[in-house]
Amino acid sequence: MMSRFCRYVDKCFHFRDLLPLFTDARPQPQIPGAAVFASVFALFACNRTSLNSLEKDLIHFPARLRGLVGPHPPSIDTLGRVYDLAHSDGLRQILVAVHHRLKRNKALADGDDLKVAAVDGHEFFKSRKRCCAQCQQRAIKVQGEEVVEYYHQGVICHLIEHRLAVPLDVELLRPGEGEETAAKRLLERVFANYPRYFDVVGGDALYFDAPFINFCRDHGKHALVVVKGDQRLLLQDAQGIFAQQPAQTWQDGRRTVQYWDADGFTTAEGVRQPLRVVHTVETVRRRARVAGQWQHQEETSSWYWATTLPQRHLSTRRVWQAGHRRWDVENDCFNTLSAHWGLDHCFKHGPAAIVNFVLTLFLVYVLLECFWQRNLKAPLRSAIGTLLGLAEELRRSLGDPVRAPWYGQLARAP
Repeated sequence: MMSRFCRYVDKCFHFRDLLPLFTDARPQPQIPGAAVFASVFALFACNRTSLNSLEKDLIHFPARLRGLVGPHPPSIDTLGRVYDLAHSDGLRQILVAVHHRLKRNKALADGDDLKVAAVDGHEFFKSRKRCCAQCQQRAIKVQGEEVVEYYHQGVICHLIEHRLAVPLDVELLRPGEGEETAAKRLLERVFANYPRYFDVVGGDALYFDAPFINFCRDHGKHALVVVKGDQRLLLQDAQGIFAQQPAQTWQDGRRTVQYWDADGFTTAEGVRQPLRVVHTVETVRRRARVAGQWQHQEETSSWYWATTLPQRHLSTRRVWQAGHRRWDVENDCFNTLSAHWGLDHCFKHGPAAIVNFVLTLFLVYVLLECFWQRNLKAPLRSAIGTLLGLAEELRRSLGDPVRAPWYGQLARAP
């Protein structure tokens, strides 16, 4: 299975041509940077969630990995040290090349609709003992005593409404910095690397402010953000107008959605263009078994979204879908990768190393999902079961003679 996976990523994504993009700051490297990158690539492809779990393959059974990482597998200390010295822009260019190939190969849904990318923050890991110069700090109470806790947060940009998980980039927050500031720095890079990948930037209520919305419009993108109680003037205006309009309704399975949609709101201070507000009241009917009896329950939720998109560009239902699909970032990226793929594990405590390991994880996860959905046939997928089962199959197949198409590049001296 590992041989098949390697042939697939090399044929469809020209993987061997991407390896030279991985560079680092070592003046006289004894081990090729491509071998280090291939080792971490194998780490994530086989769902090894720590460097120590890969150590027995690198040291005790090196022949299992030689076909992937070259004749001289690096140690786990070398992996951490080199990834701390590696240039993140090189890894980003590898990820950009893979995403562009995905789009060219029609792996991403295409059509006339506007495309949406969401930004959201995530806390990777925390410690009360170890820290670095870029750690954030907070005071917490443990058994009545105040303790300083060190942690790292990042902002991730992710395409939504696709069958594949498509994380585009990540940016760490600096000490004392807010999430929105890091998001702007991230989006500046994403706009340059993916100029035509999406048209709308989605975010939660944290991103509803004039600087962020104006920033998106200055770069030719629309904004779609959640509106909550902090924006009182806009909410009061919207509620006053919607109170005079009859609700319209659509049915979505067991969910009944009442909606109101109006544009031309100018009460958001500092926003340079009128906003459109969409309001929905959603009622979901559920059935639960309580004390041996089936009981029907209804849950109601209320949502407000503000967007710079006029009604003629995007229908109310599409705004509603995009607003809720923003949770793809949580479900497809944060929750899945944190629970099963080591996103929140500290492989090496250093700002550059953290970003580089996360970027490599994004790359491997995208390639695994693409291989799972577009190369493996349905009967084989049914036999394997899940993407985690595929990673286990890849790990087991390392015992077979595996010779990756890029082996020749790793065998040469750096």
